[in-house]
Amino acid sequence: MTVRTLDHVNIRSADVPATTAFFRDLLGLEAGVAPGAPSIDKGCWIYDPAGRPIVHIGPVDATYPSDGMAPFTETRGSGAVHHVALECDDHPAMLAKLEAAGLEVSLSDIPQIGLRQIFVHEPNGVLLELNFREG
Repeated sequence: MTVRTLDHVNIRSADVPATTAFFRDLLGLEAGVAPGAPSIDKGCWIYDPAGRPIVHIGPVDATYPSDGMAPFTETRGSGAVHHVALECDDHPAMLAKLEAAGLEVSLSDIPQIGLRQIFVHEPNGVLLELNFREG
């Protein structure tokens, strides 16, 4: 048995619409109503270009199956999770879009492995590592 890939990241947000807009409008990902949610403003799944739901966004007052075992406490930022990394393309366009939105970014280039990175916080303070690989 092995882990094959990251399935998804769940973000419980005090502002689901703003979090949805960040991933949809700035990162260019598709957004849809989460299964069981009454509207996209009450629960959203963010899909990668292959149609996989990679980010689940829910309100802080939502009930999750894991709450009995691990009760949720609202917080900002990445908490014990330092960052979430997403593989991306078109570094210049993404950087321009994030800067035009007035977001603070940090850049890193690792030429030995052909990797360029943009670090940015989404609206809940979760640090995102946007990876751009050459070739």
